[in-house]
Amino acid sequence: MISRLAECIARGEDFGRCLERVLVEKGMKPAEFARKASIPQSTLYKILRGYKPRYDTLAKIFSALHEEKEFVALVAARYVLEDKRFDERVRVYPATTLEDAIVAVVRAEKDGARAIICAPVISSLAEKIVDVPVITIKPEKSVERAVKMAIEKFNL
Repeated sequence: MISRLAECIARGEDFGRCLERVLVEKGMKPAEFARKASIPQSTLYKILRGYKPRYDTLAKIFSALHEEKEFVALVAARYVLEDKRFDERVRVYPATTLEDAIVAVVRAEKDGARAIICAPVISSLAEKIVDVPVITIKPEKSVERAVKMAIEKFNL
């Protein structure tokens, strides 16, 4: 939607007509869109009839059309994430130090994460600094494997 409007501007087409087509595609009435964009209905109707919007109005229109997909954030060590692939509902925030992990947690919340998934070593601190739910990774299998490997390596 946003790219289509940007193309209209680049081609010199009537912005109002392009915006009207986008609203029809979205099944949105002008009054509803005006509320969502926080612009007066009269301003939107002028734009739809050929009036050239001011920059601040244009920014509000583009912001209202921007549809951020909801996601959860996964904060983990880089090496843990190397071979992992997730769909668009998961954003990965790799970290190599505790400091990186703290920054990643804050950044994930700022980016709009609905929840943050992280290791136990950082989760209690994360819960204190962000306002979204924090889910702790429980590495039961990998802990068991590491213990078994250590016992075997040292013949204990």
